[in-house]
Amino acid sequence: SPVKTLPETSPITSPRQRRDSDRYCQLCNAWFNNPGMAQQHYDGKKHKKNAVRADLLEQLGKTLDIGELKGIAKRRR
Repeated sequence: SPVKTLPETSPITSPRQRRDSDRYCQLCNAWFNNPGMAQQHYDGKKHKKNAVRADLLEQLGKTLDIGELKGIAKRRR
C-alpha cells in the first residue's frame, strides 16, 4: 500500500485528525470512502489549487467563505 502523506494544510496532526483527513477535506468540502481516495484527492489539482488559494488569502489577511470562493471561480469562467 502507498505511503500516506498528510495534507499540506496540517503540518502537525493528531491520530484523530489524521483519521478525519482520510474521510473529509475541509478545505475542498470533499468526502472520501477510503484512505486511497483521500490520498488521490490530496495529490490532485483541485486540492493543490485550493491550498494555494487559501495560503494566498491568509497572507493577504482576507477571509472568504467557501460559497464566495465558488462564486468567484464561476465568474472567471
